[in-house]
Amino acid sequence: MLKKSTLGVAVTAALSFSASAEQPIERITVTANKFEQSINDVLASVAVIERSEIEASNVRDLPSLLATQVGFQVNANGGFGQNSGVSLRGSSSRHTLILVDGIRTGSATLGYKSIGNIPLNSIERIEIIKGSRAAVYGSDALAGVINIITRQSQALIFDATFGSDTYQNYQVAGTTVIDAVTASFNAGIEKTDGFDVLQGVAPDEDGYENKNIGFNIGYVNESMGELIARGQYSEGYAQYDSAYSPVDSTVENNDFENYQLGLGWKKSFGQHSHSIDIALANDGSDNSRVDYTGATVIDAFETKRQQVDYNGLYSINDEFDVSGGVNWYKDDISGTSGDYSKDSREVFAGFVGAYYDNEKVLGNIALRYDDDQYFGDETTYTIAAGYRLHKNATVRVSQSSGFKAPTFNDLYYPLSGNPNLVPETSVNQELGLNLSFSQATVSVSIFRNDIENLIAWAPNAAGNWQPTNINEARNEGVEFSFSNQLFGFDNQLNFTYLDAENTETGVAQTYVSPRTINWSVAKQWDNFDAGFNMQYRSDRQGKVTKLSSYTLWNLTANYQLNDSLSFSARVENLFDKQYNAVDSSMDYTTGEVFYYNTADRRFFVGASYQF
Repeated sequence: MLKKSTLGVAVTAALSFSASAEQPIERITVTANKFEQSINDVLASVAVIERSEIEASNVRDLPSLLATQVGFQVNANGGFGQNSGVSLRGSSSRHTLILVDGIRTGSATLGYKSIGNIPLNSIERIEIIKGSRAAVYGSDALAGVINIITRQSQALIFDATFGSDTYQNYQVAGTTVIDAVTASFNAGIEKTDGFDVLQGVAPDEDGYENKNIGFNIGYVNESMGELIARGQYSEGYAQYDSAYSPVDSTVENNDFENYQLGLGWKKSFGQHSHSIDIALANDGSDNSRVDYTGATVIDAFETKRQQVDYNGLYSINDEFDVSGGVNWYKDDISGTSGDYSKDSREVFAGFVGAYYDNEKVLGNIALRYDDDQYFGDETTYTIAAGYRLHKNATVRVSQSSGFKAPTFNDLYYPLSGNPNLVPETSVNQELGLNLSFSQATVSVSIFRNDIENLIAWAPNAAGNWQPTNINEARNEGVEFSFSNQLFGFDNQLNFTYLDAENTETGVAQTYVSPRTINWSVAKQWDNFDAGFNMQYRSDRQGKVTKLSSYTLWNLTANYQLNDSLSFSARVENLFDKQYNAVDSSMDYTTGEVFYYNTADRRFFVGASYQF
């Protein structure tokens, strides 16, 4: 079923305090600080999406899954595989670091990862850490970090799903154990004809295809420790529309190829534990479009990344741990079209952290130094403290800094890059309260993130437009999450109030709703479970116009026929709501605004067989 979470009010949790406090509570382990901790010991806003939740929800892509999480707003330029803007607490996509098994991913020219191309069938769990996390992870984590952990199925499973717009999805996953070796694999094919994604241009269908395969092999030896090899590969295409192409053009297509490969070792020696990870990653695409002459051209974009990490942890006693590590990575864009003045850069970093927990008082301080080959060095920090009002209730406060290094496009794009740019920087402050009982959880976070030296386009002294450090922003607000099991119903409610604006101009950030609500409820009857969820987004500022609020409703159902065979169904946009999520351009002669189209009511049905 969907994650146990809840419809209700904080009063319900408070009234059940004494009864629930004595019951056992599930302990979730996360790696928010690069070592395993109970989620209740992390002094930050952390969320975990498990594989069971992904399967029960029947959601078909990662953007739709993240959109259900508190603090997230995801705005897609159309359907499956299209570019999706991921806003965490009001920040842009480039301010959230995306990791796959701890490996940096994404384009070093654009500065972010296209999450629509990450297949859900490859994901075992997702850890989300909010707030500036540069003191542990370095550049890009101004708003937070999303760490995607790849699939490790405990059984051999085959799934097939069919749906609207000739949607097809086939996936298989399994694990085998031979002595000290555990080998897992996953593979999938996803394809759809899609729908026309942009108004004002050729009314064609914009399809999507993703073929992917992955593996995870572990070997455990008492004297050697644990050796791990991981890999994930995907390729495919996404047809799209462009406002910059002729209105009758149908050649726009993005062929992509992405992969991550990693080798790791970890071992504990008494109070010491050590890990080393070596990784390669590739984010590549060939983008077909029509240029100003009317000819079809193909632009190549490729980021190759090498990464080496060492992380150590020393437990001084039961209350005090010290962690530290070094990190090196190199970005290479030599396979990208265009004459960039520089096509690679290296970053070396070191960090140290201290963690205190005496079962009543918690403390955390971390410091990191990054040395970039070109722009120089950056030092970031995290300071946090917590107090357990009760073994199931913790109040916390923190302040942390972050930065975002300028991208290769910002610095060196042919004829328009600005090599004098400095990193965007942030200071994040947060006050939080977590209550966790066997029947209910409550989380409240009050946050503020001040970002300086934001990069935006502006004319230079010669009158030529180029990226410049000219803007500042402040994103502040409140997040509230409440989950509960009441009368056999699993309920989840989260609400975000957000004030995100450019403090230089006083203008609200684009595509950021001041108020968002997500609510879901599910119930199980023997071998059948069903649920529905609601998403509300208030009015928000678009690129050229004000976008109206909207509410969407979705239904999901699952039926376990026997121990091996199960069936699933999902209806998205149940009431066939017509709404606009992202605007594209305006015809200033007529005042007509063109929008990216959103999906009508869609149906999906599937079957899963476990061997």
